[in-house]
Amino acid sequence: MRLLRLRRVNRLGIAIISVMAMSGALVAVSPAGATSTSEPFGPCSATVNDGVCVSAISTDYTSTTITLGITVGLATDPTTDPNWDLANSVDGNVSGLLWNIYVNGGTTPAWSAFALDADNQSGPPTFTGDVQPYGDDTLACAAVTSFSTSANTYGVSFPAGCINDPTSIAVVAVWAYADGSTQYDTVAPASGSPCCAVTSGETTPTPTPTPTPTPTPTPAPAPTAKHGYWLVGSDGGIFSFGSAPFYGSTGALKLQRPVVGITPTPNQGGYWLVASDGGIFAFGNASYYGSIPGIGLAPAGSSSPKRLNAPIVGMVPSADGGGYFMVAADGGVFTFGDAKFAGSCPGIGGCSGAAVAVMPDASGNGYWLVTATGHVYAFGDAVDYGAPGPQSVPVTSAVRTTDGGGYWILFANGTVDAYGDALNLGGPVGAVGGSNPASAIFATSDGGGFWVASANGSVYIYGDAPSLGGMAGQHLNGSIIAATGQ
Repeated sequence: MRLLRLRRVNRLGIAIISVMAMSGALVAVSPAGATSTSEPFGPCSATVNDGVCVSAISTDYTSTTITLGITVGLATDPTTDPNWDLANSVDGNVSGLLWNIYVNGGTTPAWSAFALDADNQSGPPTFTGDVQPYGDDTLACAAVTSFSTSANTYGVSFPAGCINDPTSIAVVAVWAYADGSTQYDTVAPASGSPCCAVTSGETTPTPTPTPTPTPTPTPAPAPTAKHGYWLVGSDGGIFSFGSAPFYGSTGALKLQRPVVGITPTPNQGGYWLVASDGGIFAFGNASYYGSIPGIGLAPAGSSSPKRLNAPIVGMVPSADGGGYFMVAADGGVFTFGDAKFAGSCPGIGGCSGAAVAVMPDASGNGYWLVTATGHVYAFGDAVDYGAPGPQSVPVTSAVRTTDGGGYWILFANGTVDAYGDALNLGGPVGAVGGSNPASAIFATSDGGGFWVASANGSVYIYGDAPSLGGMAGQHLNGSIIAATGQ
């Protein structure tokens, strides 16, 4: 016997809706190569009480995206129906949907996808979705919601990378509706057994025959390097330029703490955002490996006895993308996944100045911590290439060279100092500073240049970095506080 819970992550402030017993075995997995399937469960009456039943569940798994759907007896518009609004909930009862997700033929749920009202008690209901590890209140990634009152359907869609690109998935769905005095809910299938198993839509490419070589082959031209970058605002809004794809953002979510950093996966197929409380948001093929709230630490400054000593200020991935490092303003380092802890500022008695950046070295066995006062601290096997020391303006960002043999240090006034094999290429001195400080420096993938971004979204180019645009002159809900390039 297992417990199936319909609840919302604490980040969005929704209480437990219902707890239901479930048991049973998986149904047969769909034939190899299938990308979608559905299971009918009989008719539903179109009344509120009887209408809280499920007539069908559908799953769709392409090579990149998972879409889960449900057909109910009576669908209402969650953006206008007052019964979807938390402000009108009864004893914690709220309207919402949940799909518990079983992966790779497993017999216990691994993830949960939600479609619920956001914590919007001062305005009309909103319909938002997200995904989290089963039994964990930590947000893994946002989900796109959909509904049709004419077809009586609801759905959520999210990147397959959000749940680690499983080879197959199956689901159990919960549909709940609170009409102002009573909550009605149901589990589908009625037995509680997972259904609608479907395999990944990825197929193995047909091998291409090897062509017969010619006596004098013409060499192919060298591929042109792709360049692009993402800018991120403190509200989690993402702005993509050049070859950098948009995989999603938190701009539409109500965040408990501001976003402070972005880092891409090694193959540029996704990225992570990190908030100052250590909350992680994974997009594209970025996998979720844990977060600060997930290990039970409350935000810095809270009244909880178990809390961060200082807010998180940045993050970077491990060498292979199988984990990540977070750094707090006091120089504390937190590792997740396969990221290897190699030391921190509190561990050496403290560092001079507040930490502003962490940079992994090329081996994955060390990293540098950079502070606002211009100090660089090397941990593990990271090589100390030097540091500028205290200046009249603070350091705001830093980035290593592609091969890890050096790094650039950025100051608020646009000064860029180079160390190790980093090239001296200049900086936007005189164009930034004051209320528009230089806030991020990010290198090109070939190591021949870098971009510098400022708080208002201006982007300045150096070395072989191409001009791809910026957000200067555009309305921003939050200042540009971080960026990363390719």
